[in-house]
Amino acid sequence: MIQTRKTLLILLISFFLLLIGIIIAYETTILIPGKLSGNKSLIFVQIVMQLSTLVLIPIALYLFKFSYINKSVTNPNSYKGFLKWGIVRICLLCIPILFNMLFYYLYGEETGFFYLALISTISVFFIFPTMHRCQEERNPKNEKLE
Repeated sequence: MIQTRKTLLILLISFFLLLIGIIIAYETTILIPGKLSGNKSLIFVQIVMQLSTLVLIPIALYLFKFSYINKSVTNPNSYKGFLKWGIVRICLLCIPILFNMLFYYLYGEETGFFYLALISTISVFFIFPTMHRCQEERNPKNEKLE
């Protein structure tokens, strides 16, 4: 369990380090913001990112409630299912965060993308891989395995 938690935590931290790298690159003008400013694709990209972000957040938060996934996560013989679906859940939230921040800077600081990234970032706190949360999700019936 400890190794699985560390793997999930490293994945989450690496996503946020990449996000901070994107922010630093654009804020220090290493990369020039606004390259797509005024582009007609803005409306299409906004709709796609809004729909994908707002659909993926509930899916990521309730992912372990689906019966097939719950059986894989709570399998007492292996932690592989828990690790696999934990990685999927983190990616469902963090990949849209990265794209939203990238589009925020590419389209000349269009605030809609920033707010979508902020909403997704807040949602990450509900799946943050603490030891208690990992144990609760792995053993949902409070069957503590010592």
